[in-house]
Amino acid sequence: MKIFRCTVCGYIHEGDAPPEKCPNCSSPKEKFVEELKKTNHMFMFSGEKITYAEDVQVNPFFGDYSSIAPFIYNLPPLKGVKRHKHQTSDELFFIIKGKIKFIIGENEFVAEKGDVLQAKMGTPHSFDNLSNEPAVFLSVKGPKPITTEFV
Repeated sequence: MKIFRCTVCGYIHEGDAPPEKCPNCSSPKEKFVEELKKTNHMFMFSGEKITYAEDVQVNPFFGDYSSIAPFIYNLPPLKGVKRHKHQTSDELFFIIKGKIKFIIGENEFVAEKGDVLQAKMGTPHSFDNLSNEPAVFLSVKGPKPITTEFV
C-alpha cells in the first residue's frame, strides 16, 4: 500500500494509486505526490480532517493507542448519527467545523468550532449537522475496546 498526499490541501490517500480527484479540494490526481516513507503518524494536515462525502464518514487515525480511540467525524449538510451509547467507554467531542446539535442524555446542545462536549459511558447521545456546510468534529473514546449500541 502506498501513501499519496495532495499538494494543494494536504489530504492523505492510502492505496495503490492516487484518487482521480481529491475528495477534499477536487484537485486532479496529478496534484498528488507519493510519500516515500511512512513515518510514525504524529501530525495531521488540515486536509486530512475534512471530507465532502454525501454520507457520514468516521475516520480513525493515530490508531496505535492501547487505551483510547480517536476518530474524525465528517457530517454532510443536515445529516447525523442516531441515538446510541458506548456501555464501557467515555467520549469527548471537539468541534472543528460547523454547527452541530448534540443530544447527550436528556440535554440538548448546539456546538460550534472550538466547543468541547462529553458523554459519559452508558449515556445515550446523538448528533446532527444543522447547517448547509459539512461539519467536522474530533471524537476520542476510551477505554478500549469500544462498543456501540444503538437505542
